[in-house]
Amino acid sequence: MAAIVGVQNVFTGPYNVLKNNNDLLVNVVDFAKKQENLDRFVFASTSEVYAGTLHHGDLSFPTPENSALILPSLSSKRTSYMLSKIYGEALCWQSDLPFTIIRPHNIYGPRMGMRHVIPELLKKIANSNNGELGIYSSEHSRTFCFVDDAVKMIFQLLVQNQSVREIFNVGNEGPEIKMKDLAKLICECVGKDLLVKDLGTHEGSPSRRVPAMDKLRSFVKLESSVPLYDGIRLCHHWYKKNGYYLTS
Repeated sequence: MAAIVGVQNVFTGPYNVLKNNNDLLVNVVDFAKKQENLDRFVFASTSEVYAGTLHHGDLSFPTPENSALILPSLSSKRTSYMLSKIYGEALCWQSDLPFTIIRPHNIYGPRMGMRHVIPELLKKIANSNNGELGIYSSEHSRTFCFVDDAVKMIFQLLVQNQSVREIFNVGNEGPEIKMKDLAKLICECVGKDLLVKDLGTHEGSPSRRVPAMDKLRSFVKLESSVPLYDGIRLCHHWYKKNGYYLTS
């Protein structure tokens, strides 16, 4: 589960993302190979592996796990993260370990730090005092999955032998929401009425991210139980209680 992640880290240190993510995984794979009774090796890949396919216009939505993975330009800094994860998936396939690969799609919740879209917006909205909220990539859309639901999905995958040497999206097929509407929903949760303004598009940001969940549902008999608004409210209360906001 450990890796260098976050758009800011990717843009400021793409070489470190490639090198350290590779070194971390190689060390853990080598350690796993020494275990005499290893039941399962789980590798957390990423939904970013589909970004190149989307860029080239060949990605379907909802996106299934067997989608072809096409690389964007290797000179792009943002490519470093998804490439480290594609390499990680390949390493698992060649490791002879009993692995399961997961591709998380916008998992969120308390204790996730501040360099992800929902906690970033929560803090920005809570601290706003000028009646406006600037956001990037306002027309881009995502689906979100609360961490408790994601953990249940992953656990259920790992306790059955049928999921060995398989790849699974982990997330929700819906509701799909644009970033501007997500911002308005978070404003409602925080209790602020702000004018949402578009600040342009982040370089390399995928315009859509919607996982197909048919494969996971065929292995795991459970559905997400935490609606987006309720999950955001839980995050808001946790971050506020633990002093992540300057104001409330």
